[in-house]
Amino acid sequence: MVFDDVGTLIARLWLIPLEAQIMLSACNRRDFTRAALTGAAAVSMPAVARAGRVIGANDRVRIGCIGVGYRGVQVQFAFGAHKDAKIASLCDVYEPYLNGQFDKIHPHFKKLGYVVPSRLPDLGGSVQRHTDFRRVLDQKDLDAVIIATPDHWHSVQTIMACDAGKDVYIEKPLSFTIREGRRMIEAARCNDRVVQVGTQRRSSRLYTELAAMVQSGAIGKVTVARASLTDNMSPGGIGRVPDSAPPPGLDWDMWQGPRPERPFTLNVLPYKFR
Repeated sequence: MVFDDVGTLIARLWLIPLEAQIMLSACNRRDFTRAALTGAAAVSMPAVARAGRVIGANDRVRIGCIGVGYRGVQVQFAFGAHKDAKIASLCDVYEPYLNGQFDKIHPHFKKLGYVVPSRLPDLGGSVQRHTDFRRVLDQKDLDAVIIATPDHWHSVQTIMACDAGKDVYIEKPLSFTIREGRRMIEAARCNDRVVQVGTQRRSSRLYTELAAMVQSGAIGKVTVARASLTDNMSPGGIGRVPDSAPPPGLDWDMWQGPRPERPFTLNVLPYKFR
């Protein structure tokens, strides 16, 4: 598998007992307090140090996008609409996505329709391109990263980005487990990073009204809420596809990352991995 420094992080997330993780943590209570105070002080400063650069009011935030599939491209368009943001680096394990060569996408992927990107936004010049996300984190000229990779990579990449001094926009779901989520929060606080998870619907007017309804007691005392989604990918279902060789340009080993190793199948990538 692809792990060296990543492997150490996997152990930090899952394999080490929680009590031992707390003892081995890079931050103690005093560090958390200092980070919180530093963050509060930074709010009133005209320029904030990020990833080795000092960003002033007239500077553009330089962003690397890790994962440039369907959702990654959507988010790039959203960030690109802001004049103070600049997409400066791209990363993907599938080269047709990475290089915007959508005519070379595997025919099976194209059958998925709208969930496959059709073009990259105008990035306003040349950008660095990587197939290994760690090379994005190595870039000292980046201030933040967008993480729009499959769910199983979210916690690892967020923690490593924070450790590299990058602010993070991470797509939902934030994590698989509570333990992962706690390690992500710990990394953000220890490194004094800004981290946002893209759960935009929580900010909608409907949810604001629902919150007020619950908090006011209008529907009585709410003790538990459950939500579920059943999706058979109608009308064809998820289907059955035999194992096969990965398509040209795909680093299947890197795509799997922290997941258990398994043979490639077209029924998983790019959209049915859940």
